Formats: sequence, structure tokens, C-alpha cells
Amino acid sequence: MSNKKIASECGTEFFAQNSIAGFRHSLGLNVDGIEFDVHLSRDNEVVVQHDYRLNKNITRDSSGEWLTHTGAALCDLTREQLKQHDIGRYLPGSPEAKAYPNYQPVDGAPIPLLSDFTALLSQSGKPTELWVELKTSPFDRATSSEPQRLLDQVLNQLAKSNLAGQTVLLAFEWDLLVSAKAQMPELQTNFLTINEATLQLLNRRYGTVDAGLLYGQFHPRDYEDNFPKAIASANGDYWGPWIQDVSEEDIVQAKAAKVMVNLWGVYGEKAAIDAAKALGAEAITTSNPTLI
Repeated sequence: MSNKKIASECGTEFFAQNSIAGFRHSLGLNVDGIEFDVHLSRDNEVVVQHDYRLNKNITRDSSGEWLTHTGAALCDLTREQLKQHDIGRYLPGSPEAKAYPNYQPVDGAPIPLLSDFTALLSQSGKPTELWVELKTSPFDRATSSEPQRLLDQVLNQLAKSNLAGQTVLLAFEWDLLVSAKAQMPELQTNFLTINEATLQLLNRRYGTVDAGLLYGQFHPRDYEDNFPKAIASANGDYWGPWIQDVSEEDIVQAKAAKVMVNLWGVYGEKAAIDAAKALGAEAITTSNPTLI
């Protein structure tokens, strides 16, 4: 993997996902970037979490009790309300606990802000990149953050911390990345994709969804169904496909379009990482970069 980039999913394997402890741990690893997801609270704070709603498998309330069901949408809660929750450990017996049996629980871990992570990175003085995924959905605007407001707040935070040149911005909604690059050319953009069947499955509660809502003005069908060509036309730096969706030929097409490839969904297992390395992409995002 010489001259290739490795991004660590924040925590996940060794600490609770998207936690401050996980970010600190990732900073101590020999990785190029730390990947995490951001949303907007009701009072316009950029908060770091994976799910659109409070995840009952990782969330306890102010009294230390596990949530009994999926909680409120993050965009409906203020920063003060979010701070009342503890996301430092996985619920025993949950899929997360089973998937990451070697993680270290840390009690008293609030849902962090993007500013917490930028401060830790600045203090470290390391060249580690922030791989920031904008978690928005065109299929459920009531639950996800309003896209432009989220983007504006993230760009403001990057400008304040002087970390734009050390940031890769990721999104499934491509128009956000086009806008981000136009406003802040020094950051890099990563255009995420997933196959149509899985997209429909993940969003089945909304009925049949239109994948075109993700691509905006750069729909791949207008570029011979060639994702790298579409992304190159959008002035993107990376194509971010789910690893199960790509072949070596896809990587060759990306190189021809002068678009780098970041593979996500790479399990923290040696066989999965070896398979990802063999494809020849420029970057891999994994929960266990210590195996590389």
C-alpha cells in the first residue's frame, strides 16, 4: 500500500464509533485520515454521529439508562439536549457489540461536535486529514439535516480552524460537493455511490426512490453511465464506491478520468483488506487500519 491513503473509521473497532476517544485513538495510528459523519443540531451546531436518529444500541440517557427504542432525529435536538446522552459504549448483545468485541468502553462520552475534532487535530500538529461525510438524504428531509445549512456550517468551521486544506469532504448528494469545491477550492471532495438495488433496500420505507436526486446536475447516465467521467466533470477528486460495487476495470476507468478512488465498507478483517488492496484504489476506509 505504498503511496496509498488509509482512512480510519473514527473509533468503531477499538472505541465507540464517532466518539472523542475513538478520534484520539485514530490520531495515534499511522493513518492518513480519520473518517466520520456529521449532522446539524436544531440550533445549528455541527454534531458528529453516524445515524440520523439517536441509535439505541450506542446511546444512554442522562441517568445512564439505555434508550429502549430509536431516539429523536439529531436535527430536532439542540446541542444541550444532545449533550445529555452518553455514546461511550455499545449495548451488550447488540450488533455493534458483536461486531467489535475488542473495543474499550468509555463512560461519560457525550456526542461530540465537529469543533471538538478540529481542536484535537490542531492541537496534535499532525498532518492527518479529516474525512467528513455530510449525512443528508433527499428522500427524507424531515429527518436529515437541511443540506445547504449543514454545508455552510461545516465550511465555516473549517475556515475558522484553518483546516480546509487538510480535509476531504464526502457526500452522497453530489451537488453539495460541487458547491463546496466552488466555495473552498483547497479542500478535496469524495463523491460517494452505492448500487441501485441496495439504495432501494436501504430506503424501502419511502417506497421507490429516485437515485437521480443524489447525482444532481452530473447524473452518470449523461456520461455513458461512467461514474468517474461524471465526477471528473464535476471537478471531483475522489470517487467513493462501496467496495462490493467495483471491479479492477472500474478502477482503470477512474484512472483514465484522472479521478482517485476511495473504497469504503472495507471490513476490519485481513481478507477484506487484502481484497481491497488488490483492486489498486488510491485510498481505503476501514475500521481496523492496524491490519495494513
